[in-house]
Amino acid sequence: SLKRLQNPHLGANSVYGHKEGVIFRKSSGLCVDFPRHDPSTYLVGTEDGLVHRCSTSYNEQYLDTYYGHSAAVYKVRCNPFMSYAFLTCSADWTVQLWTTKPVPGHQADAPLLTFKSADLFDAVNDVSWSPHISTTFAAAMDDGRVELWDLAEKPLDPIVVHYPQADKPQQRRTCVRFSPNSPVLVAGDYGGSVDVMRMYNTNQSYYSDQEQQDRLNAVMVKKR
Repeated sequence: SLKRLQNPHLGANSVYGHKEGVIFRKSSGLCVDFPRHDPSTYLVGTEDGLVHRCSTSYNEQYLDTYYGHSAAVYKVRCNPFMSYAFLTCSADWTVQLWTTKPVPGHQADAPLLTFKSADLFDAVNDVSWSPHISTTFAAAMDDGRVELWDLAEKPLDPIVVHYPQADKPQQRRTCVRFSPNSPVLVAGDYGGSVDVMRMYNTNQSYYSDQEQQDRLNAVMVKKR
């Protein structure tokens, strides 16, 4: 349980269009991740739509709190190349990009970018960074689709959307992962099935770690 803080965005979209009274003083954490290059801190996504940055050294208070989602945060994922960049996905139909490092001219506790397909009206259950390309991630949705994004190529729309087959009953996607050594994406669904998808025209990267960081940083700086 986590100390509950007020989220001014909670209940801001059409599905969660009412604001519940706060009954409990504690909030449930739904997901956690540790930055690759900073083992002393970790990020927690909550049922209230907030993300807290916490310290492993003490638990009396949060280091930072991030506001932007209007419903539960299902996953938080730190970028494997840049320790201060992270993604979240939520029941409010969106994926959001954040940074724990201050960006000039940007509100520190707000998302840098918000990603949502125009025809998506369902929760985003999982999100995963590519281990090969710093600007690429995949997301798994409640309507059964899997989306592949490359922020360096198309920051506003996914580069690939894989919809469920028309002759099969729709099953909500629950998880998605990249293969660590091949251009393959794996996605699981609520029914227990796993799809293995070969990705084409998504170049395997041979950039150095510094070049990977520079590519993602260019996206984050250009967002305004």
